[in-house]
Parts: sequence; structure tokens; C-alpha cells
Amino acid sequence: MSIHMKVQKFGSKLSGMVIPNLGAFMAWGILTAIGVATGSEMLKSFIAPMLNFLLPLLIAFAGGRAVHGYRGGVIATVATMGAIISSDITMFIGAMIMGPLSAWILKKFDEKIDGKIPTGFELLINNFSIGIIGAALALFAYVVVAPAVASVTTVLAEGVDYLINYHLLPLTALIIEPAKILFLNNAIGQGILSPLATLQLAETGKSVLYLLESNPGPGLGILLGYMFFGKGSSRASSYGASVIHFFGGIHEIYFPFVLMNPVLILPLILGGMTGTFILTMTNAGLVGVASPGSIITIMMMAAPGDHIKIIIAVLAAALVTFLTAIPFIKRAKNSEEALQEAAVQMESLKGKKSSISSVFAEKEPASFDFSKVKRIAYACDAGLGSSAMGASVLQKKVKNAGLDDIKVFHIAVNELPTECDIIVTHKSLMERVREKQPGVYYVEIVDYLNAPEYAELIQNLVDSRKEK
Repeated sequence: MSIHMKVQKFGSKLSGMVIPNLGAFMAWGILTAIGVATGSEMLKSFIAPMLNFLLPLLIAFAGGRAVHGYRGGVIATVATMGAIISSDITMFIGAMIMGPLSAWILKKFDEKIDGKIPTGFELLINNFSIGIIGAALALFAYVVVAPAVASVTTVLAEGVDYLINYHLLPLTALIIEPAKILFLNNAIGQGILSPLATLQLAETGKSVLYLLESNPGPGLGILLGYMFFGKGSSRASSYGASVIHFFGGIHEIYFPFVLMNPVLILPLILGGMTGTFILTMTNAGLVGVASPGSIITIMMMAAPGDHIKIIIAVLAAALVTFLTAIPFIKRAKNSEEALQEAAVQMESLKGKKSSISSVFAEKEPASFDFSKVKRIAYACDAGLGSSAMGASVLQKKVKNAGLDDIKVFHIAVNELPTECDIIVTHKSLMERVREKQPGVYYVEIVDYLNAPEYAELIQNLVDSRKEK
């Protein structure tokens, strides 16, 4: 497996601990924003307990459950408590370490004693194993993990403070924008920026770090460029993509536009720098995670009095990206063939999801019986966002074709295998999907909205029913 694929899988595991709990993060952010704005002591009383206990424990439980089911989730929360009470900083990173680690240790223990427990003692041993191992791991987290995480986090936080104090934070766009296009946004957003942002939040009540990766301005600038100066299918797709990107918060929708014309990374970097520069100069920030990166979510999480500042930064980032992208978009082919060529090149560039292009799906055996299809799984990296959107699009097409007995659902790659007859996934994720669930019929796509593979799949399903 390539290094890029390993990094992408690592980012997927991080997001798998955070994304399922985003509702709790938003609840905490809303209570924080209203409490700070109104000065309500009752609402303020929620801030510290939820930040320091609830959110890390939810992250730990999600990580543990992904490794070893509910038992893994339980021992993960027990072990993470040791890290939480040992440190003065929020233990998001500690939870991301202790959650999967403790569940993995319990899993190995369960495998060792499988089939060796005397009849009637199963419940006793299962409970004692969590209790004893969990207690030992909690002490380990208290003594070893928490101090180590606190030291590393402090160093990183000092680095961020240095960048902010010397007005160098805009330079992070040199890393963030290209990394997003390579589908490493989960690794950056959930694994690095969000934990560091919580430290700023505890000190200043808001953080600009929440906006570095979630700022929709640069992506909007690219899509506007294609709307005004693109040609053919790229221009037609850009209208719907811009709405989904800016208001829906699914940034991956603009990635293929850039991968089709990689020089557009330069306008993205300039736009990202512009937005971050304005945010730092105006001291704007959010009080919580803005995920998905929708302008609506960002406005909800904006610190009191920072709404206008953030809107200006987002629009300025979009404008700079748009203006600098125009000559590159005008010069590009932007044809149907160019989109297909870009889809082939994506294999070596990507590592996560995507949205607008057209690609050739790998042909599956012609002997597959489409008439027996009842469940279609739409898989993406995190099981939300792109796959939810794609599953919704495909479900409507299935329903319009009169195939009411077929269910299309979305799922994370890490949650495979699942009960299904067909798996639809992005080309860049196909290797992992085949590894997780071999032996089913696969459909590779690149364009989540208008993939030609949808029409081909629907036609095969309809024709098979007619033949029967």
C-alpha cells in the first residue's frame, strides 16, 4: 500500500472518531456561542464539562467501538478518563490514542480466551476483563499518555502562536490547500487543527484554526471560474456544485475541477492565504467545529461580533481565487475528454472522495444477475457527506425507474463488509473497498451528481427485470 493511501486511511480513522459525534460538537458550540453572547451563567456552566469530558469520551467511544464493538467503546471511555483527569488541556488527541488502543488490547485478550471460558462464567469474565484491563489502561493514560500528549500539544500550540504573532499563519495555505485536493482534509482538520483549536478556545474563547481548512472561499472561487469561463460539461456541472459546496459544505465537490487542471492549486493557495490573512488581521474566529464546512455552519459557530469579518474573509478568498484562476481556466480544454483524462490521472493523485468529472467504470463480469439486486451500498471515506449525497441522487434515479424494491444506503468504507448486492464508490477508494468486501459487483464513479455510470446501472437493472 502506498504512503499516500496509508495517510488517507489514517485520516479516515481520525474522522471516523470525530464525524459521528459532530452533532455533540455543534450542540456544545451553540451553547458556548449563546452563553458567551448573552452572559448567561447557566449556559456557560455547560462549556467546560462538555469540552473536557463529554466530547473526548465520545471520541474515545467511537474509536473503541470501531475496533471492537460496544465492548471496545466501553473500555475506551474508561481508559480515556485517565488521560482527561491527568491534564489541564482538552484531551482530544489523548482520546484518539487511548480509544482505539484500549479496544485493540481488549480485542486481543478476547481472542486469546475465546472458547476457553467455563460454561456459566462468560458474563463474569467479560465484565472483569473490561474492569481490570480498563483500570490498568486508565492508570497508564494518567501516568504516560496524558503528559506526553500535553507536551507535544504545547509545542504545537507554541508553534501556532508564533505563526499568529508574526502574521505567518497565511503560509499554512501552502500545505492545507494542496493537501485538501489530495483528499487528506480529514487528517488535517480532525487530527491537527481541531485539537489545537480547542487550546486557543480555552485561552481566548475562539479560534481561527477552525477556519483554515473549512473556509469555503477558495473552492467557491474555482467553481465561479468554471461557471463563467468553463466549457462543456465542466461548466454545466459547476452550477450545482457551487451550491452544494458553499451551502451544503461538501468541499470535495470541487476537487476534480482542480485535478483536471492541477495548476489551479496556485489560485487556491492565494485565495486561502487571503482569507487567513484577513481572519488573523481582524482577530476573527469560531467557537466550535464548523463541519461540514458550509457557510451556514460557519455563521452558526462564529464568535459574537465576528460574523461580518468572516463573511468578508470568505468572499475575499473566493474573489482572489476566482480572478487568478480565470487565465488558467480559459486556457484549459475543459472538454468531456479532458474530464475523462483527469479521472484516469486521479488514481495517482487522490486518496479520498470527489465529485465532478466522468470516468470509465471497471467492467464487472457480464454474468452478474441484476434482477436479484435489492440493496446498493454507496461507500465513501467517512460514510457521510459525499456518499450521502451520491446515495440520495442514485436512490431518486432508482425510484424514478420504478425500482421501488431497491434500497440505496450510504456507508463508510471502514464499516464494510455489509449486506448488499452492489457497492458504488469513488475510483480512488476502490482498492480499499475491494479489500474490505471482495466478491460483490462494483461500480466506480467520479462525478457524484451526474456520473454516467448511474444511467448504465439503472439500465442494467431495468433490462434484467424485463428479461425475467
